[in-house]
Amino acid sequence: MKQFELKALADYFARFKQITKAERIDDNVIRILFDRTHAVAFDLTRGQSDIFDASHLTPARRYRAPFDTALNKRLSNAAILRVTLPGNDRILCFETEQRGAYKATRTRLRLEFTGRHTNAILLDDRGVVIEALRHIDEFTSVRPVKPGLPLRPLPPYDGPRQSGTLEDPQTWLQERARLRTVERLKRLKSRYDKELQKKITRLERELAKLPDRQSLEEEAERLNRYGTLALAHLHRIRPYDTRLEVIDFDGTPLTIPLPPLPNPKRMGEHFFKQARRAAAKARNLHIEAENLQSRIAFYRMLRQNLAAAPDEGAVRLLFPPKERAKRRKTERLGCELFELDGWRLLVGRNERENTELLKNARAQDLWLHLKDRPSAHCILQNPNRRQIPRDIIEKAARICVATSVAQPGDYPVDFTFRRNVKVRHGAQVNYVDYDTIKVRKE
Repeated sequence: MKQFELKALADYFARFKQITKAERIDDNVIRILFDRTHAVAFDLTRGQSDIFDASHLTPARRYRAPFDTALNKRLSNAAILRVTLPGNDRILCFETEQRGAYKATRTRLRLEFTGRHTNAILLDDRGVVIEALRHIDEFTSVRPVKPGLPLRPLPPYDGPRQSGTLEDPQTWLQERARLRTVERLKRLKSRYDKELQKKITRLERELAKLPDRQSLEEEAERLNRYGTLALAHLHRIRPYDTRLEVIDFDGTPLTIPLPPLPNPKRMGEHFFKQARRAAAKARNLHIEAENLQSRIAFYRMLRQNLAAAPDEGAVRLLFPPKERAKRRKTERLGCELFELDGWRLLVGRNERENTELLKNARAQDLWLHLKDRPSAHCILQNPNRRQIPRDIIEKAARICVATSVAQPGDYPVDFTFRRNVKVRHGAQVNYVDYDTIKVRKE
């Protein structure tokens, strides 16, 4: 942020009478609603600070840290006394007052756009820190920022200032919001596209490494022959021998590599067990290949939906943040996890995973599926038997569509509790007492 821009914005914000609401909507972004009509966001990311219009910005998640509690308590419905730039620096200071039944409480919100010192600090009328976005101790900086300590002033800036004018602050804020939206959407898409491509590449590598069925069948036959010959020459095998020289059934000499077993009597059992494993792998090879191919198709579909996402909200819906412990547990279950404002949505990526989801879901969990067409089975977990909000169901339905089809259109999604779903075979089901929600895919 440039100093002349902040000065023009300070004059602009001074026109408002009240801060209706102040809240954190992203890790480093604070949104302030002025006079119930004008929402402005303040991005306090170090090195990337910004101010922009926030009329159509939705919170990334809910924040309940001490700073957020103090921010809401001290600034909600507070009258704006003045907006200043302390020390003529790149610091925007809102001086506010809340009038109660018995007393008035004054609070200062300092938004410091000063490079490595970038921070949001709440002060009382004596200049003592109430809370801060970033706490800084005395071992990190000569200017500690901790609750209960007076805030020292920053060292004055003696360098050159860029001059300029800002004619229309409201239009400027809207343009900053547009540029930010375009740039963030581009970065988000690039980031998640790389993650998806990495998953696809790994799965394709696993698919390419799968042995062919003929070689596995030949290996099973060879191991069976080794087991038969080992049993026939058991009297010649000593403990911990590593090879056996014999004549094969067709009269040719054959060297059999032996595992170093202490008990030679188990040699035949060892080879027959390995032969059974190879034969079983040959029989089930197509299942593993289909599983890998279906997961590759699932992630390719996600890539298509990511490329078509119109805004950041659509991207966040498809790629919500996951806690590590929950991610590990979901990976063991074998499905895709989506976090929806504290609710967990599990999505099957193929028939096997759909079957497992149906098997492990609880009676009170919500089941979702596209109406009258193949799709992923989705389970919205409800372990505490709570009433599921309608907006959560709508988000789950959008994810069900996004992970099942790539073409745009209107798609009806049926949903009901898992207790109303009867499994016929595998992932084929019958269900009753359901409701339907329509999802438009742009």
